[in-house]
Amino acid sequence: MGAKIPQNVTKEDKLVGPLTLKQFLYVLAGSFLIFVVYQFYAQENLAIQLYFAEFILIALLIAIATILMAFIQINGRPFEVFLLNVLKYFMVPRQRSWHKEPRKHVAAIKVRAKDIKDTKSEIKERKSGREFKTQIEKLASILDTGGTINPEDYDAITTQISSVEKPKTGKGVETPTDVEDILEDAD
Repeated sequence: MGAKIPQNVTKEDKLVGPLTLKQFLYVLAGSFLIFVVYQFYAQENLAIQLYFAEFILIALLIAIATILMAFIQINGRPFEVFLLNVLKYFMVPRQRSWHKEPRKHVAAIKVRAKDIKDTKSEIKERKSGREFKTQIEKLASILDTGGTINPEDYDAITTQISSVEKPKTGKGVETPTDVEDILEDAD
């Protein structure tokens, strides 16, 4: 028989009767506040005295707040989370506006024609695409080595690509058709 899989792992444990610890603490705090308000009503020698109607009104508000905080859930979330979300809704602006900030201007670099020292051979290489081919060769070698090539070795890279000749066919020339024949010819 397999192991038991725990169920309802997000449910809080009942510690004091049918109440969870958090519910019990809310009820305890609400009861204490009602007791303090009652002491202001019952004692005659305190600086602040409450009438019976005031005591009932304050005790009723405390009891409602205690019940809301301890037992009510909205959308499966505790009431205090809902209350914080409501407060955030009214405190944070609901409409956001975007103001484009001006870009920082970059100083233009002015180059005079006599500062450029292109030789005729460099211009011919560019026109022939030789520079482009060497850049492709460098990129191919980086990809082939998995990026482990040193930057100092870039200039030493040369790739020889020759065109592949078609096998000759005709009278007297036998073309290999089998893999084994091709491997024998390579030896």
